[in-house]
Amino acid sequence: MTDGILPRTSGTPATDPLTTRPLSDSRGPLGDEIRNDFPLIVSHPDLTYLDSAATSQKPEAVLTAIDRYYRQDNANVHRSLYDLAERSTLAFENSRRTVEYYLNAASHREIIFTRGTTEGLNLLAWSLTELLVKEGDILLVSALEHHSNFVPWQQAAFRKGAELVLIPAFKDGTLDLDFLKILETDGRADRVKVAAVAHISNAFGTVHPVRAISRWCRERGIPLVLDAAQSLPHLPIDARATGADFLAFSGHKVYGPMGSGIVWGREEWLEKMPPWQTGGEMISMVKPEKSTWSELPYKFEAGTPDVAAAVGLAAALNWMRETGVERLEAREHKLERYTYEKLTAIEGLTLYGPADPYRRRGVFSFNLDGIHSHDVAQYLDKAGVAIRSGHHCAQPAMRLMGIPSTARASLAPYNTQADIDRLAKAIIGAQEYFR
Repeated sequence: MTDGILPRTSGTPATDPLTTRPLSDSRGPLGDEIRNDFPLIVSHPDLTYLDSAATSQKPEAVLTAIDRYYRQDNANVHRSLYDLAERSTLAFENSRRTVEYYLNAASHREIIFTRGTTEGLNLLAWSLTELLVKEGDILLVSALEHHSNFVPWQQAAFRKGAELVLIPAFKDGTLDLDFLKILETDGRADRVKVAAVAHISNAFGTVHPVRAISRWCRERGIPLVLDAAQSLPHLPIDARATGADFLAFSGHKVYGPMGSGIVWGREEWLEKMPPWQTGGEMISMVKPEKSTWSELPYKFEAGTPDVAAAVGLAAALNWMRETGVERLEAREHKLERYTYEKLTAIEGLTLYGPADPYRRRGVFSFNLDGIHSHDVAQYLDKAGVAIRSGHHCAQPAMRLMGIPSTARASLAPYNTQADIDRLAKAIIGAQEYFR
């Protein structure tokens, strides 16, 4: 296993971090009135919610869509010919089409429903390695991955007798892509069979240079898996334009319900891959001696799906599109710059991740001198500020950085500058309390 966190002593970050589709929106900027779309935010006026990287709050449109489905359309899908079942199937497949459109996928056949990013990455880690990997091959991931994009590949490497190799990172939380040249020089590049990276680091907020990595992979015919759990809420992503071959994300981080998620994959790869789970729904024919699989995308969707979650996810993406993805991004990016200025002005606070505001999205991990991150989070909770503390399901990254844990504030468009002022005031209060 190759790993390492390096001090940034020379060089500059890659310049293509924002793998987004070109958008234009003639409407004016979003104001604080966007908070009115979120019932929980409205009903908790004394709460400053800064944990959206863990899960987002849900707009009224999502809650209404889920409620309507269960009240009016609930039935099992793809199995019956009566009207109610056909309405349920239509709701499910229309949700797939919504995701297809939002991601600019080539076909609905490329959209697979899952329970979330973790399940989607496990699907890919099993199916791709069954197709491509043998003993002695290399699975390439970055040193900054969430456990969901680390452990499945680690376990696949154990299962196949392969080697897990990590792309190193600098102390500012950016990846050292010169390592790819080292793989070429020492001959290991030819052994790389799959590469997997996060689009945005959940621990440090770093936007990784996906297009640069995808170019390297494409030159060698290596499929690239993109963990987009943290980027879908912040960036208007065109899946095909990223250069990745697969993309996974969770609905609950993008204003949709928990238990919903998507794997997008290029059809030419999905056709060749074996199914991960077997059973009902995903079969074409079953005989005692052999079973055959259904066509895409159903080959990868065993069992009864969570139709209401799919409907809620589609409603969330429609809410983003109708509100204006570009407007949501602009509002949040303005708030990110304000947060960076407020936090870096606090003496005794160490902020992790890139200083360049265009290399960081949504996440602000920090520590206070002499105060454990759990104590910071508990103090802030008493002050009405909800953040997360710990290793953020990224223990390898934390260990390599020499950080046991951090306090993490993460943003969404329903946050305001007043929320950030309250965060900064509470942090200073924590410093005074524990001094």
